Amino acid sequence: MSDRPIKPKLSGTQLLRALYHLFNAVRLHQDNNQLIKDCLTQFNDVISEISADEDITIRIWRGRFHIQGERLLYRRDNYTIINEMLDYFSRRGLGGLCLFATFRNTRPENLLALVRLLNESAKHDEPLDWLNEQLDDSGFSWVELYKVQDEKDSTLDSHHKEMAWNTYLTAMNVVKEVAEKVSGGVAGVRKARRLAQTIVDLVHEDYSLMLGLATIRDYDDYTYTHSVNVSFFATCLGRYVGLSQIFLEHLAVCGLFHDLGKVGVSKEILLKPGGLNSEEWDTMRRHPLIGTRKILRLQAPHSLKSRIILGPFEHHLNPDLTGYPKTHFMKQISLFGKILRIVDVFEALTAERSYRPRSYSPDEALQQMWSERGRSFDVPLLKSFINMMGVYPIGSLLELNTGEIGLVMDYPDESKKTLPLIMLLNADRKGGYISGELVNLADQVIPGDGSPRTIVKGLHASKLGIQPSHYFLQEPKLTGM
Repeated sequence: MSDRPIKPKLSGTQLLRALYHLFNAVRLHQDNNQLIKDCLTQFNDVISEISADEDITIRIWRGRFHIQGERLLYRRDNYTIINEMLDYFSRRGLGGLCLFATFRNTRPENLLALVRLLNESAKHDEPLDWLNEQLDDSGFSWVELYKVQDEKDSTLDSHHKEMAWNTYLTAMNVVKEVAEKVSGGVAGVRKARRLAQTIVDLVHEDYSLMLGLATIRDYDDYTYTHSVNVSFFATCLGRYVGLSQIFLEHLAVCGLFHDLGKVGVSKEILLKPGGLNSEEWDTMRRHPLIGTRKILRLQAPHSLKSRIILGPFEHHLNPDLTGYPKTHFMKQISLFGKILRIVDVFEALTAERSYRPRSYSPDEALQQMWSERGRSFDVPLLKSFINMMGVYPIGSLLELNTGEIGLVMDYPDESKKTLPLIMLLNADRKGGYISGELVNLADQVIPGDGSPRTIVKGLHASKLGIQPSHYFLQEPKLTGM
C-alpha cells in the first residue's frame, strides 16, 4: 500500500476550498476581521495535513489542478470550487504557484498581503508580470508563480507517462510469468498484488492516461495485452463507481488473471478465421473454468483467492446466467463479474480479431453494447461505463469538419463528456502520422474562420495504421491552446 503523506482527493479539495474562501474573505474585509482569521486558521490546518515541512505546489495542466503532483479529480462536492478557482487562475495568467516550506515562518499579514496582490492583479493588463514585480519589491522569497503552460509542467506529465508505461510492461511480464508457472505447477501473487496497488494509484492520479494505454494491441501476445487492458479498464470503472482502495486492488488482480484459462488454448483455435466448430467451441467455453482452477493453485491466502476467483469465472456470463460456463449453484453474478464482463467485451470489440470481419471503433462498440443492455450487461454498470468513457472514449480517433484527424486525449469537463480535448494528428508524408497541437473542442474554433470545430465521425485507428497509445506517451505540442 502506498505510504505517501498526502490524500489528493481529500486534502487537494480542502486546500483549494481554503484558498477560495481566503481569496473572497480578503476581497471583502479588512485584515482584522474574524472571518479572515478563521480562513487563515483553516488554510494553515489544511497545509499541515498535506505536509508539515515540504513545499506546497499547485499547478494547472490540461485544464486540471494538480496538488503535489496528484491530479485533483472532479467530484460532486468539489466541481464548483474547482471551476471557480480555474477561472481565478486563468484571469491572472497563472499556471500555478509554489509555497516553499519557508513560508510557514512568515507572518500572517504577509500571507494576506500576497492574497491581496493576487486579487488586485486581475485589474492589470499583464497580471503575472505585475505580480512578479510586486513580489520582488516585497521580498516575498517564499512563493513562486508559474505562468500558464510553464515548461516545468511537462515534467509532471512525463513522470506520469513513464510510471504508467513501466507499469504496463511490468503487468505484461507478471501475467506471462504467472501463466507459465501455474501451468506447470504453482505461482505466487506477491508481484501481482504490488502491481495492483500501483495500478490503482495511477488510476487515481491520471485515469485518462491509463485508458489511453489500454488501447495497446500486441497481436503476437494478444492474450496478455488483453488481460492488462481489461485490468486497466476494470480498475478505472471500479474507481468511477466508488469502490474502496482494497476492492480496486482485488479488481485489478482479477483483470490481470481473468483469462489465465486461455493460455493453454492453442493459437489455431484462438486465431482461427471464421467460426469455430462444436469441438473448438467446447474448448473455448471451458477457459473460464480452467482459469479458475489455475487461480486456486496460486500460492496466496485463501481469503485473497476467495475474492479474486469469482470475477474470472463469471466474465462470460450474462445477467440472467446464460453464457458460459453453465452453472447451477449461482443465483446472481458478482459485482466483479459484471464489471469484467463489460470491459472484456469492450476491449475485444475494439481489437482486430481474426474471426471477425472488422473491429469496432470505440464509439461503435459502446453503441453495440448499449443495444444489448440488460440481456448481456448489467444496465447500471454499463451506463456508468459509458458515462466514464464519454461519447467518444479516450483513445478514439475522430474525423473533424475541417478534414483534420484528432485523437481523444481527455475530457477536461468530467461532468459533460461530449466535447473532448484532442490531439491533432498530422500526416508525415511517409504514410504515418505525427502528433500536433492539443485542441479543446469546447472552446476552440477553426483558425481564420471563427466557426467551431465539430466531430464528423469516429474512425478505425487500425485502418490508418495508428496505435493510439503511442501518442499518450509523447510530449504534446502546446501551441494554439
